[in-house]
Amino acid sequence: MASFRLPNVLNSVIKAHGDQLLRAKKPKNGVGAFIFPCRKLVFNYCERSGSSKSMMEYLQKQAIKFAQENPQIEVVVQPRPSKHPVIRAFYTNGHQKTKCVRKCVVDEIPEVVKSLRDHSGHKLRKWNRYVISDTPSVRGIYSPFHVKEIHEISDRKSAKQE
Repeated sequence: MASFRLPNVLNSVIKAHGDQLLRAKKPKNGVGAFIFPCRKLVFNYCERSGSSKSMMEYLQKQAIKFAQENPQIEVVVQPRPSKHPVIRAFYTNGHQKTKCVRKCVVDEIPEVVKSLRDHSGHKLRKWNRYVISDTPSVRGIYSPFHVKEIHEISDRKSAKQE
């Protein structure tokens, strides 16, 4: 069994900052970093099917440009015989979203890819409340329209002259 030795420079860095390197295991969104929610896009198509013609044309002309512009997303192209063309997106939260592009024209596929790329991965749901909080207010949300008295701010000089 072969052993692997790190260079002395790396060993000294690991010894000096070992605790910090071990603590930063799971990447999180924050002030200094942004983790893209979409981690992988899989393009499935059939080589013989007529419904996959627009998908194959997109893959030949525009998919390489998309992959170069988005290096944080893994792009996989897989043939899927006798099936309609599908784009499947995998997200960092473990969810996946599938979109069939059977009736799409070549110009519509980049829009579908962009929507899958920009999606957060969470399921869509209706927001019943305006504010989501761990400690909801007893009084409710403040609005200046709830006040009965109208407060006018006037200039002091004009108030003294009258």
